[in-house]
Amino acid sequence: MQEPILDDLEQLMTGLAFPFYRIERDVVLPIEPRKYETDVEHSWSVAFLACSLAPEIDTKLNVGKIAQFAIVHDLVEVFAGDTSPWHDKQTRESKEEREEKALKHIEERYTRFPWIIQTIKEYESRASNEAKFVWALDKVIVLILRHLDKGKYYVENGVTKELFDTRLAAHRKKAHAHPKIGEYYDQLLEIFDKHPEYFSKNQTKS
Repeated sequence: MQEPILDDLEQLMTGLAFPFYRIERDVVLPIEPRKYETDVEHSWSVAFLACSLAPEIDTKLNVGKIAQFAIVHDLVEVFAGDTSPWHDKQTRESKEEREEKALKHIEERYTRFPWIIQTIKEYESRASNEAKFVWALDKVIVLILRHLDKGKYYVENGVTKELFDTRLAAHRKKAHAHPKIGEYYDQLLEIFDKHPEYFSKNQTKS
């Protein structure tokens, strides 16, 4: 096997790692100063929470594999961009196509580092319990953030409770990819049901 050389590492950093720092998610962190979360910050949060929680839920889960999935789970967004339930219809509907193209681009461009594409594909297949766990937990984290800021993002961005319930129906289904994480998601939904003040009274999101 060819030894890594400086050009390969520079390409990896400038082509994937550094751009990943610049991808902003449609998620405002509940800390001051308020700012949009980057994909790097999100991926670290997923890895941190998933590795901490996994042994408490199922000792058979491979924490190392969970960490790997968390690191790459949104890497396609370097080329596909972020897509949230609150983006416009065209953006939401083009998500799958954009991410498929992005995955193909990564596969063609970074053959020198097969771990990257192999791990993304293994995560996307959700064939393992570890992949299902990370896939599900990824959907829970944003609700935790919105609960911590008492719905401030929803109020500021015109997200009504009706829109919340409609847009997050698919989100909830994904969270149930892992039964225990699905339970956490439903518990959070119950909290939001009890707090109408977390939502805007007038819908401005399309």
